[in-house]
Amino acid sequence: MRKRGFVEGNPWEGQGNFVSAVKSVRLKRAYEAQELVRLLTADPRSAVGSRYGLVLFDLIRLGLLTGCRIGELCQLRVDDVIESHQAFRIPQGKTENARRIMPVHRAVWPIIQRRIASSIDGWLFSGLTPAGPDGKRSWIVVKRYTTFRQAVLGQSGAVDFHSFRRSFATYLERASTHSMAVNSSVIAELMGHVKPTLALAVYSSGLVPAQLRAAIDALDHVIEPEVIRHIGREIGGS
Repeated sequence: MRKRGFVEGNPWEGQGNFVSAVKSVRLKRAYEAQELVRLLTADPRSAVGSRYGLVLFDLIRLGLLTGCRIGELCQLRVDDVIESHQAFRIPQGKTENARRIMPVHRAVWPIIQRRIASSIDGWLFSGLTPAGPDGKRSWIVVKRYTTFRQAVLGQSGAVDFHSFRRSFATYLERASTHSMAVNSSVIAELMGHVKPTLALAVYSSGLVPAQLRAAIDALDHVIEPEVIRHIGREIGGS
């Protein structure tokens, strides 16, 4: 452009290195199995105290085996639990598609039962203090989780609580090679995402709980034995 006389100088000069800027973006990832074992075997109370430590102990297990966002879990009410199906409903979320029925894996269903029995205010996770600019019940929990994660795994910014959701999605994709109960439509519904085709997104009324349950059960094919072994353990002295 400069040679042809359209501009007097290089219009991109001084604008920085765009390639380097893209490469510098730190991408988040799913947890590796050994990281999950370290998180599942640690006692969060040692890092954040009893009040939020007991909450985190349960949340990391539910996050891993439901793929729910931390805000969705903290907003659950006892009335959202469908005990007859061992599931709960997400009445609202980040998007319209976030509304869904979530079957609970048998390894973490006892957490739901215990939380129902101990609720004193109608919330599944009782006693959380709304905070932050939006008054979210998960605001303080997110900060406490960061403290706990860094105490266990170090300062790496490659993972966060949302990485449990990434791990859940990874397990579902792997399970799709073992069971016909898991496919892209099922994964989208369990994740609270838009369906993969226009026809399903516009016209389908969704899957029934039994179909979603079959997909959750298929996770048994792919979750590492050392991970599933520690998911079901109870926290001592609670």
